[in-house]
Amino acid sequence: MQETARRLGRPRSPEVIDRDEHVYRLIAEGVGSRSALADATGLDRLTVRGSVERLKKAGRIRPCWDDGAPAWAVDDGTPCP
Repeated sequence: MQETARRLGRPRSPEVIDRDEHVYRLIAEGVGSRSALADATGLDRLTVRGSVERLKKAGRIRPCWDDGAPAWAVDDGTPCP
């Protein structure tokens, strides 16, 4: 009998998945800072942070620095904006 690895935590809701994809699309369009993402989505910075952390952990985005403040870019090998 083959055993599968148990996944920790609960499955993400469709709303969270959609929100993360929306944040990813904004980052791909050049919206990079958490404040700018919060303004563009209408979400608070803490909620945006959750999306950013999940996207970063999945290897879809990477940190860049914009005048000393963290910003985000798609992790596709292109230089930071």
